[in-house]
Amino acid sequence: MSEVITVAQLKGGVGKTTLAVAIAAELAKRSGSAALIDSDPQRSAAQWALPGQLACPVYGIPLGDTPIENWVRQTQKVAADYVVVDSAPNAKTIIAPIAISTITLVPCTPSGLDLEGTARTLTFFKSVHQRWTGKRCVIVPNRVDWRTLEGQQFIDELARFEELVGPSIGNRIAFVRAFATGQSISDFEPRGSAGNEIRSLCDFLQSLNPT
Repeated sequence: MSEVITVAQLKGGVGKTTLAVAIAAELAKRSGSAALIDSDPQRSAAQWALPGQLACPVYGIPLGDTPIENWVRQTQKVAADYVVVDSAPNAKTIIAPIAISTITLVPCTPSGLDLEGTARTLTFFKSVHQRWTGKRCVIVPNRVDWRTLEGQQFIDELARFEELVGPSIGNRIAFVRAFATGQSISDFEPRGSAGNEIRSLCDFLQSLNPT
């Protein structure tokens, strides 16, 4: 059985695709078997993969007007130990990716609009969790400096959602440069702060369901 990790957030512009690509590539390096499903019709993850530099395959399976049942069947054909799903920021299409996942990641940046989007996203997660038990949710503080007072206050604010809060990811220009080269952050800057943060996040995710 695959470990399915969906990156979901109803608020756009929070770094959802960046996290999905980085996590999938890092898990591929660790396990030798990981894949990324780009379910967003904007195809940002698929565009990232075009140069062929990523350590994991990327499957474009957009969830737009496609019937949910057909989309689920297509995702089930993706065989890997870890399957990461980059979902669209759309209330009509967010439930299916959450429903097929074992872990839902909700990235959130220090913004009032992002906090509102996170609250709405968690409402969808909780509605799915009521029907299917055993699912986990992790809020990821993104583009934040946890060493500052403001960063600590933001992380404390996220804790009020009463869900797991994962390691924070900083506001790193290295992610932008990695996209420009078609590489994952761990390949573009293997010893940099951004790569270390992604590794810490993957350590945390793997600790939730150790194999």
